[in-house]
Amino acid sequence: MNLSARLTNICQAIQPYHYDHIWDCCCDHGYLGQRIMAEHPSSQVHFVDVVQHLIDEIEIRLASVPQKNGLAQCSDVAMINLHEGKDHLVIIAGVGGDLLLEMVRSIVSRHSSLMKTNRLDFILCPVRQLHKVRQGLNDLKLGLISEKIVQDNKLFYEIIQVSNQSPVSISLVGETMWDLSNSEHIAYRNIMIEHYQKQPSHQAKLLLGLYEKIK
Repeated sequence: MNLSARLTNICQAIQPYHYDHIWDCCCDHGYLGQRIMAEHPSSQVHFVDVVQHLIDEIEIRLASVPQKNGLAQCSDVAMINLHEGKDHLVIIAGVGGDLLLEMVRSIVSRHSSLMKTNRLDFILCPVRQLHKVRQGLNDLKLGLISEKIVQDNKLFYEIIQVSNQSPVSISLVGETMWDLSNSEHIAYRNIMIEHYQKQPSHQAKLLLGLYEKIK
């Protein structure tokens, strides 16, 4: 099964750490989750989407694969129930930053006791409002594990992995993901600079200054 560059890099971002449960949220057709099932056979992989016919399609496909560590459910991602006493990775990609942050806030607030005793990681790939997402993750006291810039089908994405067990604060424009010897990274930085040069707000000026300082 061939995955897009974005989904391949999300899969590769999963740490060499055992998660009891991995949640592929807003899973669409479930291709990412199926790859995760094969590469992490000791984890229970959950496919979550609010669209019933997509979940029906995934259930049919899961019945025919040799791995039996997948479970599909039609649900609002914000309302998923994480099993207490277990370590979890929640993956959310392909949605706008406002909605993504709303989902993460709900999951965190509803599982405060789990976060005191177990590991809760997120791999996030918002399609907009990146800086709002990054600030929101800091506000939730989630710390950075890794971040990466990925170009896929002429579009740029940021893949951000955070954890309740990481003490590393999250930069509004990223720090560890930049490599300005990489032409794609230079192109992405220039796009962001040009975008914020056109915005009159104080926040835009702040972000413009941060992007211009990236060397």
